[in-house]
Amino acid sequence: MNQLQVLATHNSYHVAPDTTAARWPDPRFAMVSYEHPPLPAQLDAGIRGFELDIFVDDEGGRFANPPAILGGSHDPRFEPPGFKVLHIPNVDQDSVCPTLAGCLRDLAAWSVTHPAHLPVFVQLECVAEDPFAKLPGVAHPARWEARHLDELEQLVQDTFGAHQLITPDLVRGQAPTLREAIAAPGWPLVDDVRGRFMFVITVDGHVVAKQLARRPRLRNTALFVDAGDDADDGAFRLLNNPIEDAPRIAALSARGVIVRTRTDENLVEPRSGSTARRDQALASGAVVISTDFPSPSPKLGIAYFARMPDGGTARVHPLANDPRAGRPLQP
Repeated sequence: MNQLQVLATHNSYHVAPDTTAARWPDPRFAMVSYEHPPLPAQLDAGIRGFELDIFVDDEGGRFANPPAILGGSHDPRFEPPGFKVLHIPNVDQDSVCPTLAGCLRDLAAWSVTHPAHLPVFVQLECVAEDPFAKLPGVAHPARWEARHLDELEQLVQDTFGAHQLITPDLVRGQAPTLREAIAAPGWPLVDDVRGRFMFVITVDGHVVAKQLARRPRLRNTALFVDAGDDADDGAFRLLNNPIEDAPRIAALSARGVIVRTRTDENLVEPRSGSTARRDQALASGAVVISTDFPSPSPKLGIAYFARMPDGGTARVHPLANDPRAGRPLQP
């Protein structure tokens, strides 16, 4: 698996807000003008990495009524109780799949009809940040508790069969730790995990700590964590800047860690047309290459896009110790 390189999307659920309206006077909102099609359409296009920002909503309706003064209107899709998938509460929360249950159902249903697909990497960002903490009358994110991780894991397991999941136990085998397992004997062979998904909690730190506390050594769980560079339980690492993080990406990749990095951020590269960051990401040891623009956006006047050098979305890793290094793979 760590000899793969796949294309992924950043904030994979995101629908652009109306940044042209008078209610969006701040030019910073132009940074969120990107958007993605529904998850099955992304899978059809070869995307094999997703990022879902998840918010707790025990009672339901927490995010269903963003204030009109901030450009919101009632959205019944956010009414049911359960985890919600959105970007920034109150101001940037339109989503192709507002409920996590719906997102997961979309992924699982597509997989059933495409059982030979490459493994899919799904980042679960368990968000509790509150950008409007001091503002009354708006939605405020709830804190993640251990019970929410129980519910999250149950939802993943209820949606995906055991044969559709790559788990820490599967990767660890008889090794004492994941770190030792990915060094030797190493990750499973790609053809042995086709049709499967790997779920990773990537933020925030207190949620990662809770997951490690509830599942020591990540035993008997479907959820990996981004535990840091030197953690015994770390097999996946989020390093977003392939230029600044180049030495760390190289070191971690040499140890077998699966790294995710980004080709572009905040529309800087897409608007400037610079491909330096994209090219460095593709040449690095990162396995999951994330972008806001897997294709150009005529709507935004953006010609920039991120793809593998051959025009595809997946290949044998260019740094892999394999005679097929750099060659495209059927995603």
